[in-house]
Amino acid sequence: MTLTESNLTVDQVQSVRDRSLVEAYEPHDVAQEIITRRLKRHGFFVEQHGDDARHVDEIMFGDGPDIAVYRLQDNVERNDDGLGSTFINTNTGRFVNQDDAYDLVCYIEIKSKESQEWYGRCNRRHFDEYVNFANEVDVPVFIWFALVDSENNACLRDDFFEVDGVDQIEGKVVQPGTELVFDKDQIEPVNTDGDREIVMINSRDIINMDNGDQVTETIPAVHGNQVVCLDEDQMRSTAYILSQLT
Repeated sequence: MTLTESNLTVDQVQSVRDRSLVEAYEPHDVAQEIITRRLKRHGFFVEQHGDDARHVDEIMFGDGPDIAVYRLQDNVERNDDGLGSTFINTNTGRFVNQDDAYDLVCYIEIKSKESQEWYGRCNRRHFDEYVNFANEVDVPVFIWFALVDSENNACLRDDFFEVDGVDQIEGKVVQPGTELVFDKDQIEPVNTDGDREIVMINSRDIINMDNGDQVTETIPAVHGNQVVCLDEDQMRSTAYILSQLT
């Protein structure tokens, strides 16, 4: 969706952000470079798929997952003798064009996070889009979560989440507000040597919250967004997913 189609101005979008889209894309670029290198090391071919949304005056919402991933067909191998095509059909000995050498194996949406607090969480509107996209294609659609250190171009943690349906949402991420009301029975004293009395509570014990909701101190107030927590039990390691795709 373009900015014009959304009926929003650049100022309206930027007013609810803590930094520019260009700055926000820095960890995304780090994560995409990391996963692209990994995929290529395992023999996959990576192609940009979704729209680049960092320039808000051009594009506001992306069009599908970030990258499409391909692998060589079983009867095709690279041709390194410098003659003819880059690929050759091992059954016939004939040269093969690149477009005919690869099979599409999956799509990947990259979710880079710089805080553990937001790992495994995304905008509900975006997740609904991924579910709809997954229903229209015949290959798996994944969200790749990456906890990144942008300054050192490092990935601290990463997992794959295969998009299936909206029942994979574990709960909403909510901002509690300035005053919280707790059930007395759910407040548990904690032993301390200090002068202050310390009590421990569980987020599920907060009154007027749905079971499964998770509390956070701040939530980005982006137009039309509701942040949700995905079921982390369905996350799989990068090594496992790559072994399934080969």
